[in-house]
Amino acid sequence: MDGNEPSKGGIDPKAMLGEKRRAAMASVLAGLGLTVMKLAAGLATGSLGILAEAAHSALDTGAAVLTVFAVKTSWRPPDAEHHYGHGKVENLTALASTVLLILTSFWIIREAVGRMMHPDVEVEPNIWAFLVVGISIVVDIVRARDLRAVAKKSKSQALEADALHFSTDIASSGVVLLGLVGVLLAQRYDIPGLAMADSLAAVLVAVIVLVLCWQLGRRSIDVLMDRAPQGMVDQVRLVLAGIGGAAGDPRIRLRQAGDRMFADIELGMAPGLPLAEGERVAEMAREQVREVLGANASVLIQLRGQWRSPATLRQQVTTAIGMEGVHGHNITVRKMDDGTHVDLHLELPGEMSLEEGHGIADRVETSILQRVPEVRRVDIHLELHADEPVRAVPLDQESRAWRERRVEEISAEIVGAGSVHDLLMTRTESGLYLSCHCFLPGGTSLQEAHRMTDRLEKALYQALPELNRVSVHAEPDTLRS
Repeated sequence: MDGNEPSKGGIDPKAMLGEKRRAAMASVLAGLGLTVMKLAAGLATGSLGILAEAAHSALDTGAAVLTVFAVKTSWRPPDAEHHYGHGKVENLTALASTVLLILTSFWIIREAVGRMMHPDVEVEPNIWAFLVVGISIVVDIVRARDLRAVAKKSKSQALEADALHFSTDIASSGVVLLGLVGVLLAQRYDIPGLAMADSLAAVLVAVIVLVLCWQLGRRSIDVLMDRAPQGMVDQVRLVLAGIGGAAGDPRIRLRQAGDRMFADIELGMAPGLPLAEGERVAEMAREQVREVLGANASVLIQLRGQWRSPATLRQQVTTAIGMEGVHGHNITVRKMDDGTHVDLHLELPGEMSLEEGHGIADRVETSILQRVPEVRRVDIHLELHADEPVRAVPLDQESRAWRERRVEEISAEIVGAGSVHDLLMTRTESGLYLSCHCFLPGGTSLQEAHRMTDRLEKALYQALPELNRVSVHAEPDTLRS
């Protein structure tokens, strides 16, 4: 799904992009206004706390400008050079903003410590200083609330960083306000200890910013390093466990870029599951994973055959052949002194070259030897398999009549008179094809029934050499009308 398609969750990407841009631009304008006001108040009063706040707001404004760029760039869909889109621009922007805030905090601490060691700077708090700080707190509360709401809705880390900036401004402005009150009380009531309140407030502001920068910076680095979001893998594994048709432990890889999650999942399929059913399992898995990661998540589901050893050796051999995507018949499994031997007929298209056919036979042999440890030798006979139906022509009445009589004579000797019915003879390019149904006593064992039909087929081949193929279907005589 590209950036212009509406998501299944009902969120219009274009509308969300517009909302993110408006929020980011409002942050730039608010930051510019606050920087100018705080700088003027700081210079007028000599308050390091207010000047620190001015520097803080200036960097917030720069970060907001970066956020506008990030929001404008991150929505772009994947291209030839950026296969996963441009979402990580937001994470890079958040990290850059964090680094700027860290540098500013260390500068503020250095200046504050210098003032405390050499208290020769006079701070003159006045009504304008208190008014500027009060206005700043109100603006910061409004911007932090709006940015946090849009960041949560769009899962934008760049907007989350902006919201963090304004949130720290609220706390730091409150601390500066207390510092100004302390300085005012020190001057009015001659309390020397409170004269350093402004510098202490600046240090406390810097410490608050550093703590919050550590939290945001760590999240940004986690995303840039493709660290799986905490707890998400377990949630995805939990929903996949409830999908019918899936088997084994899925391999799950998650990564995030901006506001979008990417999931690469290898899901095991139950043995014998039809291809169409496998697609249903994959689609259900995609929907369930998006419930966890978000409607705009990119989810890739790869299905793998889950090997499970069948009950008998023959079933194991048949499954091993099927795992290579080909079909075999006339499979014979023989117990020998040196182990188990297997021979089979492998059906391949007639237009395939011998070299290609031999390569497929080698893969089948390797599959059997690896998956069925008891087998020591595999012999494979390559047999033609036509992809298109073979053209068959019914025999004329005269040609059919004497052959049918001959079939009835032979079958009467082996399975009894009147047992063979639904006789059909057709001619193909390969020769004559004969099929018929044969009544046998209902209590006959399958082993005996197979022996009798096999004997009948061999007798028919001998009596009618032109026969290319004979098929006899045994039925219980209880079905006689």
